Amino acid sequence: MKFSRLLLITFLLGLFQLTWLQYFGVFGVKPDLLLACVVMAGLFFETRRAVAFGVGVGMFKDLFGLSHFGPNVFLFGLWGFLAARITREISIEDNLSAGALLLVIALAQNILSGFALVYSGGLVLPGIFLRIVLLGSLYTALILPLILKVAKAKI
Repeated sequence: MKFSRLLLITFLLGLFQLTWLQYFGVFGVKPDLLLACVVMAGLFFETRRAVAFGVGVGMFKDLFGLSHFGPNVFLFGLWGFLAARITREISIEDNLSAGALLLVIALAQNILSGFALVYSGGLVLPGIFLRIVLLGSLYTALILPLILKVAKAKI
């Protein structure tokens, strides 16, 4: 996959996530399309380019998000790095294994984001936290094959 194609897809999915995705929520949980794009960058690009892509997407998410600027810049860069390194060590050849990788990364992203919210003084009830962590991560992982189909990318 070309870098410019993934950049365009990420920009369009980012706009979709900011505007229309609220209508596709399940139990108040929405998939993180930008995180899926960062994992795709880790699957298709070398480590340095995946990290740069993750940092750029993290900036985009932090600029338009409601939380403080910076956490997604760091975390998305980290997820891009880890996805690129894991795909160099473990062969990921199908959508199922790519979805499993995205599920693990989405779980870690949601857990760390929830802890950061609680640490900064926000109130998150345990049931809501678990719903966001489990359903949000699963929903994000299940959306990856659709994004790959739209991108017409083969793993």
